[in-house]
Amino acid sequence: MADNKTIRVVIVDDERLFAELMRVALRAADGIEVLAVVHDVKSAIVALNEHRPDVVIADYHLPDGTGADLARAVRGSLPDTSVLVLTADPSAVTLNDVARSGAVGHMTKGRGLTEVVESVRSAASGEILFAPSELQRLLLESAASRKIIEPLTGRELEVLRLLASGTSTTAAAESLGISTATLRAHVQAVLRKLGAHSRLEAVAEAARLGLVTLESWTRDRVGPPRGGSGPTPERS
Repeated sequence: MADNKTIRVVIVDDERLFAELMRVALRAADGIEVLAVVHDVKSAIVALNEHRPDVVIADYHLPDGTGADLARAVRGSLPDTSVLVLTADPSAVTLNDVARSGAVGHMTKGRGLTEVVESVRSAASGEILFAPSELQRLLLESAASRKIIEPLTGRELEVLRLLASGTSTTAAAESLGISTATLRAHVQAVLRKLGAHSRLEAVAEAARLGLVTLESWTRDRVGPPRGGSGPTPERS
C-alpha cells in the first residue's frame, strides 16, 4: 500500500464522462497519480499487470463483468493493490458480492468528487470503506449461522477489533508494535478462520458471532466529509 508516497491509481468505468471527471479530480489532488483509465475488466487486468497501482477505482457494472470480479482477480495476483468499487444503487446481492470479492470497500456514485479523493487516500492506507448502514445490511443478509473453523488467538482478536474500528493497516501495525507484513499475516489467518473472503466480510461475520460490535464503526466510519466542491455525477 502507499505510505508517504504518491498514490498510484487506475480508474475502471465504462461511463467515459464519469471516468474523465474522476481522472481530473484525482490528478488535481496532491500526492495522487492516475496511471490509466480503462473501460472493462479485460483492459483493466492488462493495465494492472503493467502498472501495479496502489488503488483501483472500479465501477460495479462493466461490459464484461463486475468490479467485484476484478477485485477477485487482483486479490490473488496483486495483494497490495486496494480495489474500491463504485455503483449507483447497491442491492444486498451487490453488497455481499463486493464484501466477498476482496475489495476494500464500496462507494455509491453521486457522492462529491472530493469524497472520491479522500476515499482513495483511505483505501491506499488499508482502511475498510463501507458505510455503516451498508455494513448493517450485509450483517442482516448474512447466511445461516457458521462456526469459526478454529479459535482465534488473542493477537488475532486484537487485529480483528482494530479492523472493525476502521483502523488503517499502518496505524493498526503501529498500535500493536508489529510490522505491516506481520499484521497482514494475522489478517489472512483471521480471514481463514472466519471463512471470510475479505476484511469486509470478516468484520460482518465477527459482528454476527459477537466477537466485535459495530458501534465504533458507526461512530467513526461515516465516510469522508461531505460538501466538497466539484460535480457529483450520478448513474441512471
